[in-house]
Amino acid sequence: MSLIFNADEIFQIGVEIERNGKAFYQAAAKSAQTSETKKLFEELAKWESGHIIVFETLKNKLAESARENTAFDPDNEALLYLKAAADTHVFGRNANAEALAEECKTTRAALKMALGFEKDSVVVYANMRNLVPEKLGKPDIDKLLNEELQHISMLNDKINALK
Repeated sequence: MSLIFNADEIFQIGVEIERNGKAFYQAAAKSAQTSETKKLFEELAKWESGHIIVFETLKNKLAESARENTAFDPDNEALLYLKAAADTHVFGRNANAEALAEECKTTRAALKMALGFEKDSVVVYANMRNLVPEKLGKPDIDKLLNEELQHISMLNDKINALK
């Protein structure tokens, strides 16, 4: 059985992940060791800002009925499943994104941390995609998922170039 539940909560999880990602990228840009890496992190921070706007727009467009559970799920299993995915996200475990960026002593470490963030985001957004109905923003989740995959590719290229 497919479960659909409170879209407001789903989109709020996305907002929080993206805010933490933006904070990480901004902090990583400040401590970047090369101008190329600084530019990459600044660009990623801008993308995260755009993702925050998408999630906030989706939340604001929700009808009141979409802010309530829409499927029989007395134990909130669907929401708990998504929250578990979000909690295992690198920024779910470590809400202080700036402190994480400071731990990265090398460009490679910062890029690998960013890669982990993007991979975790793909997992969370893929779970969201399965829970959000078409009319409540599934195409927007698909777009964000594709952008996160682009981020993974960009970061992977940068890491490989350091070898």
